[in-house]
Amino acid sequence: MTPKEREELLRPLMSAVEEGVRSLNEKSAVLSDRVRDLELKALQGSGEYKTIAGGTGRGTDLASYIVKSDNFKALLSGNGKSCSIQLPEGMLSAQKAAIVSQGQDLSPAMRIPGIVNNPLRAQRVRDLLPVGTTGNNLVEFTRENVFTNNAGPQYSSPNTENVTKPESGITFTLAEAPVRTLAHWIPVSKQVLADSQQMQSYINMRLMQGLKVKEDLQILSGDGAGANLSGILNTGNFTAAPSAVSGDNRLDRILRAIAALATDEMRATGILLHPNDWADVQLEKDQEGQYLLGSPGAQTQPNMWGVPVIASTAIVEGTFLVGDWEMGAQLWDRQQATVQISFEDGNNFVKNMATILCEERLALTIYRPKAFRSGSF
Repeated sequence: MTPKEREELLRPLMSAVEEGVRSLNEKSAVLSDRVRDLELKALQGSGEYKTIAGGTGRGTDLASYIVKSDNFKALLSGNGKSCSIQLPEGMLSAQKAAIVSQGQDLSPAMRIPGIVNNPLRAQRVRDLLPVGTTGNNLVEFTRENVFTNNAGPQYSSPNTENVTKPESGITFTLAEAPVRTLAHWIPVSKQVLADSQQMQSYINMRLMQGLKVKEDLQILSGDGAGANLSGILNTGNFTAAPSAVSGDNRLDRILRAIAALATDEMRATGILLHPNDWADVQLEKDQEGQYLLGSPGAQTQPNMWGVPVIASTAIVEGTFLVGDWEMGAQLWDRQQATVQISFEDGNNFVKNMATILCEERLALTIYRPKAFRSGSF
């Protein structure tokens, strides 16, 4: 059989095969479209949808519009790795509402355990003083005793030249301020720390607060004995305020102390009172029943005669301290207040206990005792 005869014999068979392949491709395309429509229905729900033109039909929302676009079909056929689709105007605004927070429906509230976290006192004695740092355990300084100010013109009658200029004088004392350690600690079980996540931070805060209360007392009233600071109100570290004049009230007493500082060329920068004394001052009224320091509802910084007031339990009730704090003294931090925790203190390991320690190291230098005037009401 010649090749031509063989070709004529096979031609009907090849035509039938080609027709069968074409039919299969058409059916495959139809099935592919049906599967795509079924997927869209699963995502969007069954039924008919409003078309872009305003009529009705299937698959004309955002998802089906993208799937049926020519660019997306080209992407599916393997022509490129990405495509750009231009959406009709208004299509995005017609989509379903976005999922947004609905109060606590989607996110439950966090409940704080039954421990009230009280804030620290707004101001401390430390806040009135300049603060430096030291790398030693002892600070030596010169304390000013007496300053004799003879500044004046160069003059000796009848000449103003070739004469000795006025001489002033300052006497000093070499003084020492040892660095002291203030500390306290508290034991707590590991179970408590593990079961109450807030407990450690709460204990840290309370330990720090307690340390600062004692720091106030040491800065003011430390007697210098043993491991105590030599506080501002310790003997020799301050000057007595002027005596009261008959008829003086608390405001008058404070003003006389401010004036005494001014007489020595110093400026009062802070007044320290016990909270009860500060309350008594605020309650002072004139003959018409009006508060001398203004309306109780006025939002003003606590002050007397323009000088800031700090109410502190560190000072004894019935006494006051007025000072030029910036000129009179300085606080030195050897180690700022820190909180540490240890699980290996003593027999903590076998008892499942922890030790939380709060401590600081500091020194106080008082340069000018005359910068502080203290008295009683």
